[in-house]
Amino acid sequence: MGLRVGRISPAGVGVRPHRTVGSPLVVTSRRSTLRFSVPHFMVGALVVTLGLSFVGSGAPAIAATNVSVTQQGFTIVGDASWRVVVDTGGATGENLNLDIVTHRRVNTRAELAAAVAGRLPDELDRLRTPVADLTRNSAGRLVVSVPTATGVSGDESLLFGSTGVYPITVELRADETVLGSTVTFVHHVDPDDAVAAAFEGTLQVMNVASLWAPPARTATGENVASAQFSQQLSDLTAAYDDETGGAFVSLQADQVAAAGSEAFAALRTQTTRHSFAATTFVPLNPSAIAGVGLSELFASQLRAGEDAVSAALGVTADRGVMVIDDKLTAGGAVLLRDVGVRGAILTPRAVDLSGFRGALDSALTYRARATDGSTILVQGIDATYAGVLGDESRSPLARAVLVGAGLVLQRESLLGMGKDLSLVSVALGTDDARPANPAVLQQLFRLAGSSPVLEVLATPRAAGSETTGDVLDLSAGTDISLADAKSQVDELTPRVNNVVSMLTDSDPRRETWPAMLSTLFSSRTDAALNAALVANLRSSTKALVDALELPAAANFTLSSRKAELRLQVRNTSDTTLRAIVRFRSSKLKFPKARQVLEVPANASAEVVIDVEARSNGRFPVSVQLLTPRGDLALSEPVTITANVSAIAGLGQVVTATALLVLLTWWAHNWRSKRRRAVEATLAVMTVRIVTDSACDLPQSIIDQYGITVVPLTIRFGDTDYVDREAFSPKEFWAKCAASPVLPETAAPSPGQFETAYRGLLAQGATGRHPRAHRRQPQRVDGPGHHRSCLRPGGAIRGRHR
Repeated sequence: MGLRVGRISPAGVGVRPHRTVGSPLVVTSRRSTLRFSVPHFMVGALVVTLGLSFVGSGAPAIAATNVSVTQQGFTIVGDASWRVVVDTGGATGENLNLDIVTHRRVNTRAELAAAVAGRLPDELDRLRTPVADLTRNSAGRLVVSVPTATGVSGDESLLFGSTGVYPITVELRADETVLGSTVTFVHHVDPDDAVAAAFEGTLQVMNVASLWAPPARTATGENVASAQFSQQLSDLTAAYDDETGGAFVSLQADQVAAAGSEAFAALRTQTTRHSFAATTFVPLNPSAIAGVGLSELFASQLRAGEDAVSAALGVTADRGVMVIDDKLTAGGAVLLRDVGVRGAILTPRAVDLSGFRGALDSALTYRARATDGSTILVQGIDATYAGVLGDESRSPLARAVLVGAGLVLQRESLLGMGKDLSLVSVALGTDDARPANPAVLQQLFRLAGSSPVLEVLATPRAAGSETTGDVLDLSAGTDISLADAKSQVDELTPRVNNVVSMLTDSDPRRETWPAMLSTLFSSRTDAALNAALVANLRSSTKALVDALELPAAANFTLSSRKAELRLQVRNTSDTTLRAIVRFRSSKLKFPKARQVLEVPANASAEVVIDVEARSNGRFPVSVQLLTPRGDLALSEPVTITANVSAIAGLGQVVTATALLVLLTWWAHNWRSKRRRAVEATLAVMTVRIVTDSACDLPQSIIDQYGITVVPLTIRFGDTDYVDREAFSPKEFWAKCAASPVLPETAAPSPGQFETAYRGLLAQGATGRHPRAHRRQPQRVDGPGHHRSCLRPGGAIRGRHR
């Protein structure tokens, strides 16, 4: 038996072969003409809307069933047939009928929402087909091809009016009892309007997909890809094929790095159809970061994020526009502009938090103004579409149809506002911008592909230019949500940086620990993760600080002026560590007082440092371990004692000893004779002058006034010479010209001056001038000179300047 189609009237008028638009609806049935009272129909309409069963008085109860549309056409051009596949839940019976009901068109998105909520417009037309006459597919679903007509219809066509979006109710009835129903929508287009649409342009749809998850950095420092992120990546690639457009994609960069390049093999084949937004490596809220003054951190994280995406996909992320899921404040907008971001796509959550609910059309780009007058372009993801895309109570097809119907009506609204459709695109996405269910998107893409008025963009460019004159004022308040995190990071950063300097160059903790600090600022973290990160950093750094040990206090002996000091430093950790060993002493000289030491894991290393004694005696030496940065002490200072028993002016050189002794004796003997001759002439002098050889007085003046000169020590390389004894000034300059190294000088020790003073006292010097009661004593003074006054009783004073 072929398809039998009839038409019934809710008003219960008699059978008519044809009718025109606005004429009474006629009723035709396989068995008889059906008549309804108006109250009867109104109750039936309520049952259809709610999807409930209705049993008339005295009629046997019939089980309700679930009715759904599994396939359908969305666009009907002219009088083309509408094909629909209906699942009736396996209901069978000779008295079952399938009614297809058109309602008057909806003109706005608000009317569409009312229809979805159950407030359907008035019924326009109805066709009834016995279920027994319908074809079933392999899944047992009813396959229905419904003829349509515009303006005037016959008995076997479904009536539509002018171009627009029409609700359609599909009902399963047992006689006149509604067993189940569902509502869908179609876009009916008059052929003339289809031609006009080609000139008006299509409404471009930009799918926004932000792949994000909690931070990849775990509490123990590992970088682990999230299963959520992996699933989102799979959803994104599954939604697109060679015939669909693309998406504006934002990838959480730390998850990209953790997943590795191989995870993006499928996405790399689609990079020519997608655009990729720049993101920070660790997800950061720009407004919160600006609130705590960390703009440099944001900029560095943005560069790291771009590098991670480029390494995984081989593409350059577009820094021009970012996807924002947090409140955007004036401070956040200024920060974004400072790092080169000119626009932002706001998720529905961000739109609400920023105070823009109801102020944004998702197809338009607005200029958002900060308090300093600077602006940034913003576009909002449509909250209504987002709710539909995420509504798991509806089938993927139902969600795609609802979004498609809304887009058609939004296009009409934009044309009514005089907008150039080539300059606008609708930001479509979920509540948090994560990729929508791929089955929903595939249905939507097919629906848009068959529509003369919709187009899914390939390589979409978001928020490229302002498309409305409206200016939105951003909140001037400061976001202090990261104040506590900043306090913790400020406390930990010096310690972490110092301990990191102890690690070898290949140690992964050199990157892991600073990354853990950055994670504390993430907009995707939580209190539990932050607490665990802080606790781990404290314990890990403390373990290494405590791992290096110095020996207990000890003594060492120096039998010459130059020697080597050796100490053992132990490492109790399971990793190689570096540290600075610092030596301090007021009586000993260390040419390299700081020495970097690398100590193997669970072992000891010896530090060898050169030391020079300035005089004989027992002297304390302070030894302390520091981090290589030098900012953190790894231990309390340990005091060791140096016993200096003898000083050899020329060090520990033992070769040519006899020659040196002979030369020293000869020089001493010659100078002694000369000194005695001078002393004979100066026996009556009671005031004497003592200086060092830096005075550079001519020898004649020294001899004339009996000036005592204490010689400096002059060092060329590792060899020491006594000034004025080893060579004359002329010989000194000749040696300077010939030596590959510049000379160094050391002032005489206080003991040498004391020896000179006591020698003069023994010769009768009193420090009192014979005519001291009549005039002030004369003095030799000047830069580099040493002046002394010898007084009775052996008091010795002096200073060097």
